[in-house]
Amino acid sequence: MKHTTLLSLVFAAVIVPSTVFAFSGYVVSAPDGTVSRGTSYDVTHFGTGQYEIDTPQGDDVHACAYSVTAGSVNAVIPAPAIATAVGRRENHTAVMVSTFDLNGDYADSGFHLIVQCAGNTPGGAAAVGSDGTLVRGVFATAAAHTGTGAYTVTFANPNLSTSCAYTASIGLTGSSGVSAPGFVNVAASSGGTIAVRTYDVHGNAADLGFQVYAACAL
Repeated sequence: MKHTTLLSLVFAAVIVPSTVFAFSGYVVSAPDGTVSRGTSYDVTHFGTGQYEIDTPQGDDVHACAYSVTAGSVNAVIPAPAIATAVGRRENHTAVMVSTFDLNGDYADSGFHLIVQCAGNTPGGAAAVGSDGTLVRGVFATAAAHTGTGAYTVTFANPNLSTSCAYTASIGLTGSSGVSAPGFVNVAASSGGTIAVRTYDVHGNAADLGFQVYAACAL
């Protein structure tokens, strides 16, 4: 089954009115649903490219925002993939993540999911230009362009690459204009440095500006 309408979706957010301040957290999952690291979230892989993420304390997370990016659990750069997230309709304590290949078909992929609720701060954030310039950031110290569509971003937290989750989206770093469409994936590097890869709509490496967000023990 084709899901071509999802090709432009890298992030998905759900906001539902609620007076409950739920549990923010994150999880980094392998393609088979094995949790590599996170804040005690459980991942169930129940079908090709389909995952359920349950909160550790049964908190209602439908009042939160979800940020998800396809990526690896280690320093291996993954094949280009798409990830989307939505609150589970039947269960307000769970988030559903779907992953797709570049044709819009369900395909198993690792992913980084951040669930952001009220009263929490990020582990870091950065806006990086297509040439690798670090335009601005939160706890970000450097960025570099290492090849076509290949970037590294370094944060002050020396454990960020192996202890946190990081998501990204394609976008310009200025205050006007429209970015060329594309995809972005993430992977660990070493210490406080992570790897980011950007692609055009055909899955070819392409230089594109992006925004990256990290969560560490929220």
